Amino acid sequence: MSVVAFLSYVIVTSITPGPSNILMMNEARRLGFVGSWRFSSGILAGFGQLGIMSGLFTTGLYDLIPVVGPYFKIAGAAYLLYLAWHVALDKGADGNSSRMKSSFLSGFFFQIINIKSILFFITVMSAFILPFNQSVNFIILYLALAILIGWLALLLWSGFGSVFKTFFTKHDKPFRVIMSLLLVYSALSIFL
Repeated sequence: MSVVAFLSYVIVTSITPGPSNILMMNEARRLGFVGSWRFSSGILAGFGQLGIMSGLFTTGLYDLIPVVGPYFKIAGAAYLLYLAWHVALDKGADGNSSRMKSSFLSGFFFQIINIKSILFFITVMSAFILPFNQSVNFIILYLALAILIGWLALLLWSGFGSVFKTFFTKHDKPFRVIMSLLLVYSALSIFL
């Protein structure tokens, strides 16, 4: 296995905008880095859980992935459109928004059905790990590295939202429109 190819894929995929990154940035913009921690920790826990589940299931159930994949895509796209709608309707950082619930469980649930993360882990497992070595230690090492890099990227996006909170608050409506459109794009890109 090419470690450079693995790291390139994991870093680029983790740092580029995706549903989790966008939502973590939006929550940090609304509530600050510390205030958004419940939601952010749910996303981080969900990402780790998804990585572990992919490690367990991809090795044994790889033949079923093409069968269940379309259903995951439809569910993921529908949920992203739902989130885009709520981000667009959000009242901003003034605390009057009751539409987006910032909780651990909402972040965790979102991450578990996040199609970008599901495809990320399936690709990591099927293209970079399993074809080269199927030992438990190898799988754990590289899966843990992918999870760690993903966590760092998610926290970076949350920090970005928190640092630029004043700017985003000043330009709240355009920011929400852009974030909503990025979520819609994410939903559509699932099928491209």
